[in-house]
Amino acid sequence: MVAIHPRAAGHRHAMTMHSPQQAASTDLASRYLGVLADFDTALLDRHAPQTDAEKLSGLFLPSMPPNLLGARQRIMIVGCETRQWNVLQAGERFSSLEYYVERSMAVHQDYFAQQLSRSDIQGRAFHNFTRAVAQRSGSDGLIYANLLCMAWKRGSPVRCDHFEVIKRYSKLLLDVQIDFFQPEIIIFANGSATAGHRRDFFPLARDAQGKALGCDYVEDGIPNAQLWQFPLGHRTCYRIQHPSSRSPDSASARRFLLGLLPHKAE
Repeated sequence: MVAIHPRAAGHRHAMTMHSPQQAASTDLASRYLGVLADFDTALLDRHAPQTDAEKLSGLFLPSMPPNLLGARQRIMIVGCETRQWNVLQAGERFSSLEYYVERSMAVHQDYFAQQLSRSDIQGRAFHNFTRAVAQRSGSDGLIYANLLCMAWKRGSPVRCDHFEVIKRYSKLLLDVQIDFFQPEIIIFANGSATAGHRRDFFPLARDAQGKALGCDYVEDGIPNAQLWQFPLGHRTCYRIQHPSSRSPDSASARRFLLGLLPHKAE
């Protein structure tokens, strides 16, 4: 379960003013601020001189799901990066990291709630998959995260001059999110283009002979490249292609994976 950090609790009388949900959200924001204490905030201000921040998205910071504390199971879905993530309003200047973190978490909460409430759209959109997972396993414990915390020119930041900074903080923020949310299952749906970075972040566990621990579902007709299960500590992880993939094999792998997930009625 989410542990309420002492920094979020404050004095005893303050706890009477905040629900456990609010206290947990404050704790999460505090953890983000700890990680981002030395982040170059000029990259968050599109009006800052001598940066190309106007080409970068805002910083993607997952929020506390409204009903996480009572969820029967917790599943984290990790995408790649957002094409666009406007934390500050058009023309708004960066004022403080505390305000920025609060705003980014609020944008995430509103955005994901909207996505979960929508009907599927034509094609293989990413959130068609998150809605399918919510329908299968429930939305209370569903966490939407990304492998990379910023996008560049509405796409991958890999060729951005600031990529090493983005990669470093992406790993630190993911560590915070996994430690805080404590998901039992993590679905890495970031796709093959960033698979190497995912392995850099989370090296595969190996046996004494050096063989990677995990399993595929080839005997079930699912190619290894489309679905792989592996452990991350005590967690069960799955690796699939990005849900936008239109190939029949990718679609079959997504359907098969849904059948492996716990049912919300169980």
